[in-house]
Amino acid sequence: MKKIILILILGCAFTAQAQYGNRNSRSQRQSQMGQTQQEAPKPNFNVERYIGIVIYDIKKAAKKSSIKLSSKEGKEFSKVLTKYNKDIKDITRINSFLLRSTKDMIENFQKSSRESGDFSNQKKVQKRMGENLKPIFETLKVEDLKLNSTMKELLSEKQYKKWIKYNRKIYKVFPKE
Repeated sequence: MKKIILILILGCAFTAQAQYGNRNSRSQRQSQMGQTQQEAPKPNFNVERYIGIVIYDIKKAAKKSSIKLSSKEGKEFSKVLTKYNKDIKDITRINSFLLRSTKDMIENFQKSSRESGDFSNQKKVQKRMGENLKPIFETLKVEDLKLNSTMKELLSEKQYKKWIKYNRKIYKVFPKE
């Protein structure tokens, strides 16, 4: 008698578990199907990063280059970077319309090509973008050369190597002199 009751209880438990597990897997399948229907992300083109506009965080740059800001060398380092940041912000402000229009042009192309699947105008858009940004790029190149030569004079060889390493890490590559 006890064996029969035990078998009935186990049978009911297995039946209940099987039904609950089936409901759970069905709800998981439905939630997975809902997740696959996502929209493509909006195009986001960072023009400033593309042409190499970097505004330095003076404390972080000093730390990465092993320079103490309280020293005479550190104060000069801070002064140089402050002037550079001001000049770069001025260049960005003066060319803000051109930067914004180039960004809009690229994002519109990305959006339309993603929807239609037609990338035939890509070369034309890249060429136009290069023509638009070339004057800004040349101005930035001159500023970077000035900063590079100043840093080379100001810093020791070891600190200068760390400065270059930090710049590579933030995707800033100095042009060759």
